[in-house]
Amino acid sequence: MTDQTPKKDDPKASGFRQDGKGDKANPENRQEKANERLDEALEETFPSSDPVSVKITK
Repeated sequence: MTDQTPKKDDPKASGFRQDGKGDKANPENRQEKANERLDEALEETFPSSDPVSVKITK
């Protein structure tokens, strides 16, 4: 069996590493922005039975 885990220096691995920048590097993913988008999405979908849909930015 071979090890499929990307090496730490592998640039392809940066998107899934726990020590990578991740979502915190994108200002659109801050908690305040997420709360605003959730509130807006809730207003747009209420009182429908459809679940709230928020666009996820990367």
